[in-house]
Amino acid sequence: MQLQKSIGFYPGNFYSEIRNTLVEIINWKEISYIAQGTNVERNVFPYIIETYTYSLTLLFVSLLIALLFAITLTTSTFYFSSKAQKAVKFVLNLLEALPDVFVVFSLQLGAIWIFKNTSLLITEPYALSGQKIYFLPILTLSLIPTIYLYKSTLMMYEQELNKPYVELGIAKGLDKLYILLRHIFPNVLLSFFYNLKYIYLMMISNVIILEYMYNIFGLLKFMINHPTYEIITVGILLLTIPLFVAFFLIDALLPKGVVYYDQKAVL
Repeated sequence: MQLQKSIGFYPGNFYSEIRNTLVEIINWKEISYIAQGTNVERNVFPYIIETYTYSLTLLFVSLLIALLFAITLTTSTFYFSSKAQKAVKFVLNLLEALPDVFVVFSLQLGAIWIFKNTSLLITEPYALSGQKIYFLPILTLSLIPTIYLYKSTLMMYEQELNKPYVELGIAKGLDKLYILLRHIFPNVLLSFFYNLKYIYLMMISNVIILEYMYNIFGLLKFMINHPTYEIITVGILLLTIPLFVAFFLIDALLPKGVVYYDQKAVL
């Protein structure tokens, strides 16, 4: 009787699977999967592109909204009184401590509660039969990174406000908004840029929760429902390539020596 192999690391099988996966990736047009609930075999391409573009749309639109709101809210906060700014920081700390699942569930439940009490369906709280919904998933997905970016950008602005070139600019009578946008914001761009990498990865993990709670059939759900080495590898590549390209372009466009330039500009 042949004994089954116990759990362990088998280098031969490991490298064999890597080789087979690479061969499948090279012949990507031939990668296939069994449609869920059927015995029908389908090619992954171009079907996976539809789920991919849907998930990527949710990710990038949410990220853009989070960036705009974080910058706008941060700039507006410095017009508040010191007491109001402390209250804002306290609320941000509370919101940041909330679990991601709680935020998703609360927004979904809120949409249902509004419909139940007012008969006003402001948005679809749940996707049906392959339906694509955008408003609530984008709102949910952008809320958590907005809180994080708002808090981190607020701290970075405060660090810059304590520097001598800002005090000199204020003493010369320069407008606060001009100093914030023209000099302080360029100086925090680099830190802001590196925070985006963490935010993007965090949003990918949140997309998994979203796709299940809103019954969205996106790329992550497709990968989980068809967990083959080839499909998971293709899915990861599709998610990371746009990240690499986007951040490479942003890094190339970021001004070099921005701190020296902006400080001297105020002086």
